[in-house]
Amino acid sequence: MNQSASLAEPCCTPPLSIAAPRFLTGGVWHDMTWTPGHRRPVRVMYRMEGPAGAPVVATFGGISASRRVDEWWHDHYGPDHALDPERHRILSIDWLGERWPDGSPVTTAQQAAALVAVMDELGIERLEACIGASYGAMVGLALAAGFPDRIGQLIAISGAHCPHPMAAARRLIQREIIGLGLAAGDERRGLRLARALAMTTYRPASLFGERFGHDDPRRVLGQLDSYFDRQARGMIGRFDADRYLCLSESLDLHRVDPSAVTCPVTLVAVHSDELVPVEQLQTLDRALPASSLRVIDSDYGHDAFLKEPVFFDNLIREALAEGVVQ
Repeated sequence: MNQSASLAEPCCTPPLSIAAPRFLTGGVWHDMTWTPGHRRPVRVMYRMEGPAGAPVVATFGGISASRRVDEWWHDHYGPDHALDPERHRILSIDWLGERWPDGSPVTTAQQAAALVAVMDELGIERLEACIGASYGAMVGLALAAGFPDRIGQLIAISGAHCPHPMAAARRLIQREIIGLGLAAGDERRGLRLARALAMTTYRPASLFGERFGHDDPRRVLGQLDSYFDRQARGMIGRFDADRYLCLSESLDLHRVDPSAVTCPVTLVAVHSDELVPVEQLQTLDRALPASSLRVIDSDYGHDAFLKEPVFFDNLIREALAEGVVQ
């Protein structure tokens, strides 16, 4: 087999009529340039659901999200929801999560190129919209900057053109924790502690105070330990240390020139988000050629996109109904 050729797996169900949702899932081989003069074949896993010929909407979440948008963003996915696979084709991919031969992580620009490889394989010339949250918003910005003819509009939620230094500092500490776990021969404990620290950055202090604020300090510590353990169990098994380290560093190396993003962009900032502060998205809004900024109040900080279904359902419906792309 020529590894540089694109190869899609057959769809898992027979083709359906245009009146019924069509479901495609599989993988595409993409020969990617990972550094000038060096190429390497990568397997890009994708999932798309929706009627043949319908407008395509690409949707991406954070580093722990997968191509199964119906699972991680279930409040918005399905009949009569904003992401309705009876009206649009909903496309997503699994993030590339392996380091290149020189030890460098995959970049957001390379994730965007992986999506375009899938689009080429499936015969999709242009997205009606790309909706990205957190890391997905960063990849959406990289897509808009690198492939301006392939995207109609972008909704970027809690993601900017570069990482905030405080967010990068916190992730650097997480990676150091994982490194100590690996050195001690306890990868699982390193991942658990890194995930616990991450949760304290996704949610604001006020929410921790509301949920765990009790008079009995032993009860507080016990509840916190149980909470962090549940969060770790949900991630470990889907993530190993190498994947976590790769995608964490990818976040911190992300850079996009705002002037290169020419499609209409809707930015969403959250007042309580400590990872992507409102001020950073205000700066990005001023630098983008065509953008609007929505700032919301939420108790959930960076995780607001997972916890504020009414606001985001309305936002997505509004953006898709406006028909920026004819």
